[in-house]
Amino acid sequence: MKKKGNILIADSQFLATESLRSFLTESGYGVSVVTARSDLLESLKHTDVSLIITDYVLFDFKSINDLRELHEEHAQIPVLILSNTVNHMQIMEFNNAGIRNIALKTDDRPELLQAVSTAIKGRKHYSGSVLDVLLNKNDTVVAKGSLTRSEVEIVRQIAAGLTTKEIAAKKHVSFHTVMTHRKNIFRKLGVSNSSELVMFAIKTGLIETIEYYI
Repeated sequence: MKKKGNILIADSQFLATESLRSFLTESGYGVSVVTARSDLLESLKHTDVSLIITDYVLFDFKSINDLRELHEEHAQIPVLILSNTVNHMQIMEFNNAGIRNIALKTDDRPELLQAVSTAIKGRKHYSGSVLDVLLNKNDTVVAKGSLTRSEVEIVRQIAAGLTTKEIAAKKHVSFHTVMTHRKNIFRKLGVSNSSELVMFAIKTGLIETIEYYI
């Protein structure tokens, strides 16, 4: 069977990447994966790519400018943002960077295949979940579950450098309670350590960069 196109996945989440690779391959696409920006740029020099799928939040992009430069240097290759989360401000930033294809990792198979097919054809595609965000400017979609107010507070305290013991003392709860919150936060946001959590929080606006460096 002739391949529908060659897709380059730029993502550092192993399980999500392997799942995506599997179902795209089954759907008739050629698929390769990179986990760092340097490998992405190198692959684009030697590989015929029909579409780049990337998770901007967790991949090796320092800022939206990296994404803008990628699009400008390889304007002939469409980019599909596939992330755990997206908010209205990010959608506007992606649009200004020339990226107009966005979906979430928990969108169902038909929705994801539609996003891929539409992007390869050079047309704009926002999945239903992303359109919901556009209809509510104050909304933020977290694909693996919304954080509670207490969990957001803990994210900010982790970013400020507090240990689990210090957070427990500050919130007047047990160490075990904070550990449970941490596990739930990591699960909901699809991150595996504090560094990924802080990067996620900065990029999605849960915390300001200045909060992290103070």
